[in-house]
Amino acid sequence: MNPNIILATLIGVAIWLVTMALVGTYFFRRLQQQERLAAIARGADLAYDPIETLNRTRRSGIVCIALGIGLSMGDVIVAFVARDGQALVGQAVAVVPFAVGIGLLIDHRIGRREQGRQGAGR
Repeated sequence: MNPNIILATLIGVAIWLVTMALVGTYFFRRLQQQERLAAIARGADLAYDPIETLNRTRRSGIVCIALGIGLSMGDVIVAFVARDGQALVGQAVAVVPFAVGIGLLIDHRIGRREQGRQGAGR
């Protein structure tokens, strides 16, 4: 099979996936906004909870780190099975979610420290 056809197909699928993800995100946010407005109309309390936000940040960081480790392990397995050291180039892909996860955990730590200072300052 012609490599150009495969490349064109992969690029088309990638563009389609990104477009569908953006459309899905748009509709999800719109639904969230409608639900929020309906809750405000009912008189529900939608106060900002900094502790819940910190917990969500911590969980997201852990998930991103696990994703980075999983991608890295998968790449090592592929390189081992293929017996090709060049296959380890995919490790660069695993660094991105791992670094994002580390950043989220650092953000969580800073937020906890600031939360403690605000609590002590009152």
